Amino acid sequence: MKKSVGILSGLAVAIAVATTAGAWYTGKQLPAELARSVERGNDELKKAVAGTGGSMTIELVSLEQRFFTSTAHYRLKVENLQTGEGEPLNFEVAVLDQIEHGPFPWSRVKAGKLLPVMATSNSTLQKDDFTAPWFAAAGDKAPVTAQVSIGYGGSVDSDIRLAPVNFKEDDGRTLDFSGMQLLLSGDREGKAVKIHGTADKLAMNLVNEDQPPVKLQFNGLKIGGELTGTEHDMVYLGHLDLYLAEAQATVGPKQDVLLFKGLEQNSLYSAEGENRLGARLSYKVSDITYAGRAVGSGQMVFTMKSLDIPAMQSLVTWYQTKLPAIQAAAAQGQQAPSLDMTPQEEVKVKADLQQLLAAKPQLGLEDLSFKTANGHSRFSLVLDLANPTSFDLPSDQLGKQLVSKLQGKLSLSKPMIGDLATLQALLDGQTDAQAIAAQSGQAGEMVGMMAVQSGMATVQGDDVVSSLHYADGMVDFNGRKMTVEQFAMMLGAHLAALSPQG
Repeated sequence: MKKSVGILSGLAVAIAVATTAGAWYTGKQLPAELARSVERGNDELKKAVAGTGGSMTIELVSLEQRFFTSTAHYRLKVENLQTGEGEPLNFEVAVLDQIEHGPFPWSRVKAGKLLPVMATSNSTLQKDDFTAPWFAAAGDKAPVTAQVSIGYGGSVDSDIRLAPVNFKEDDGRTLDFSGMQLLLSGDREGKAVKIHGTADKLAMNLVNEDQPPVKLQFNGLKIGGELTGTEHDMVYLGHLDLYLAEAQATVGPKQDVLLFKGLEQNSLYSAEGENRLGARLSYKVSDITYAGRAVGSGQMVFTMKSLDIPAMQSLVTWYQTKLPAIQAAAAQGQQAPSLDMTPQEEVKVKADLQQLLAAKPQLGLEDLSFKTANGHSRFSLVLDLANPTSFDLPSDQLGKQLVSKLQGKLSLSKPMIGDLATLQALLDGQTDAQAIAAQSGQAGEMVGMMAVQSGMATVQGDDVVSSLHYADGMVDFNGRKMTVEQFAMMLGAHLAALSPQG
């Protein structure tokens, strides 16, 4: 018995010594760690707001160090941030950070997290004149809190929470948000991160004096992903996925409900050799209804291959210098200004474009499809680009050298057209089932007949099909081979025939 007590006593002493030593070590490391975090945070904010004409900065206002804990005060300052709507944003908010020294911060021990860490940061947004409405909407609780734990090996685990909020305006505008939790785990430099986030509900009621109210509601948001940084700033490899169980809009004089179920966005980024990036972006909606009637489901998939990363980043950086003028014009309802370039800019932009095109990038709308109860329509378009000998070539020659290959196909389902015609008839209040069925069948057949008569498509069973293939200066349009010039003349003739003056 005495032996057991002795062992336990020794263990308690060992833990106490480790805790005290860890707290001392953390206290010594803390100032440098915070300075590095602030510097890195400002670098990331600078990149995030590039091209907006404004700035966002974090400042460590004060640090009060104690043996087992420390208290830090930060200030987030936003200046002249252009949002494209109204006046630019200018504000400051204060953040209080209660820091628990390692190796066993009490907040982690209470949560059953016993892995030693260097420190745990508990940050909360502070209440002031600017943030008071946010606190009121959150029931006088901090609308934003974050807990961040830094491991001795450089790992970082973050738990960011947005509190439930409820806004109600006198004019009838409302916002009801259930709150959100975002979990991030990665390294101190942000080169690797795992993401998991959830939010239950966001509901808004929008009021316009001259229009019926619009009600929006989003339910069941989930975010997940795993990204790894590259040697290029703001370029990550890996996947990021978003899922929304429902999105609902109540609109119009009748307050009809447009409902989307099972919305997904899946993004995949991959390396394709040195300095090359590939991407696949897919969007899905599993079910659409309007005014209680079934509409269908849809999918859209974009692909990008062999994108030269340095050239792409350089072009984006140049374009961001033009954004403030573009956003200012948009805010005033004016036409976007022309992207005038100095001689030096023109040389640099052309060089970047040539470098981008030398990689022979491919852009594709791999699948744009819509499905109803009785039909499924699809469209695809893939474009292969190449580097022309000069950008000063005549436009027809430049186009031939710029596009090395193009392939597209449209398959339009006649039964799907009939389903949509039936839906429209029912929404219009028609009740004669036989008349609706006859009109719906005629709608699909009419589209097929017009397509064949115009020469723009062929009919294959229940589908109206049109295909286009271009390579080596020759066009194959629905099986008819011709030069680019002949195709342009044919297309112009068809469009003229379809115009009201035709």
